[in-house]
Amino acid sequence: MPRVYGFRHIGPAVKVLLISPNIEFLPDPVFPIGIACLAGALKKNATSFRVLDLCFAQDYDTAIGRALEEYAPDIVCLSIRNIDNVSYPQYVTYMPFYRKVIESIRAKSAAGIAVGGSGFSLLPEACMRYLKADLGFAGEGERSLIDFINTCAAGGWVASGCQGKIIYPVPDRNDGLDDLPEPDRSGLDSAAYLQQGGMGNIQTKRGCPFQCIYCTYPIIEGCRIRMRSPEAVCDEIEHLLEAGMSTLFFVDNEFNYPPEHARAVCREIIARRLRVSWSCYAHPAFIAPDLVELMQAAGCTGIEFGSDAAEPGMLRNLGKNFTVDHLARASSACRSAGISFCHSLLLGGPGETMESVQQTCDTICAMDPTAVICMIAIRVFPRTKLACIAAEEKLIHPGTDFLEPVFYLSPALRDAVLPWAEQFSKSHPTWIFPGLNINMNMHLQAKLRRFGIKGPLWEYMQAGARRRRT
Repeated sequence: MPRVYGFRHIGPAVKVLLISPNIEFLPDPVFPIGIACLAGALKKNATSFRVLDLCFAQDYDTAIGRALEEYAPDIVCLSIRNIDNVSYPQYVTYMPFYRKVIESIRAKSAAGIAVGGSGFSLLPEACMRYLKADLGFAGEGERSLIDFINTCAAGGWVASGCQGKIIYPVPDRNDGLDDLPEPDRSGLDSAAYLQQGGMGNIQTKRGCPFQCIYCTYPIIEGCRIRMRSPEAVCDEIEHLLEAGMSTLFFVDNEFNYPPEHARAVCREIIARRLRVSWSCYAHPAFIAPDLVELMQAAGCTGIEFGSDAAEPGMLRNLGKNFTVDHLARASSACRSAGISFCHSLLLGGPGETMESVQQTCDTICAMDPTAVICMIAIRVFPRTKLACIAAEEKLIHPGTDFLEPVFYLSPALRDAVLPWAEQFSKSHPTWIFPGLNINMNMHLQAKLRRFGIKGPLWEYMQAGARRRRT
């Protein structure tokens, strides 16, 4: 008789095993804040749980088997952070590994398997078909997972007829962030992430109101900004410092928007005299010299701008709501304050030509950033404007599931841009090309971390370039 998998019956003593299957080490192993958020929610709900992080596991199959045998969970929840590394042309897809993880669980346990996370939320139906999980949670999982567990505890839940079900967020619900519990990191190896990844992470808000044609933040977090109070943010920083995590990255899509919230967080850090070093993503249109100085006084060591381009036509084509002048003023504010700053570029969007590429690069070079992270081609995800453009240009068809990475690259660049990048990088050592493994690789990353370097590695690019020139 075949074994029956799924949520056959779950009572009030439900046991949950949370698994983080992210094993990517470039540019750094990233602390799985999503799992920590779920752990915090389960802890507040008084639900029994354990955490298994595969990032540093020597043998994932053995680690899974040991966790299942020792804990015997009723539900195993996988948090899928990314589908792939979104880098062209040398991309890496993670889905086959995730499926192996689920197959390993199936072979060792009859527990129900649920999947969620930011990557899953982008392609929930395709992920469910590929992974063959029992249940999926699209969107933010803290509330929906707890709702599911509490419903199960009240009356049981039988898998029959529910295999492959996806639970979507409840629309129009008040999703304030301060009523969510603080992430519980106790089941994760924070010391290993600090040593090998160089930093921890923290979030001050969710949601993105901007309209970049490729961006997935509005899909995952919504378009409405929901902010945590500065007091709650700093309470969490205090707990991170107590745990030895003194270098952080703010994972907000834009830390400095709204500017008054960023200022309030910085003032609270300063008022509490929290000795923390941190970096962040920032919007160039909302950077001012006084804000940079305040961020620096609060411990900020580096600012990364999602510039994408520095040519007026391409900024419009990409849906950016700032100008080249904003980029110049933001760069000037950082240089004047002596703080490291980086521009992230996306070359190859709709309408891009080699002339616009050269103009972007010349303009960015004139701003003298600490480093530049230059992506060639743009990963296409459904429910974005770029996906509509790609469909109109017959680059994708109605049956495309997007699990295998689809990249948009302007036809005018297809034969020229990769040779250009190889040549350009030879005279620009502070420019990182992730899709070509130029100026950053695992060997270099590991070497720098062994020297105790913390924070984003791009912050040290300019100093390294100066040493090479001398």
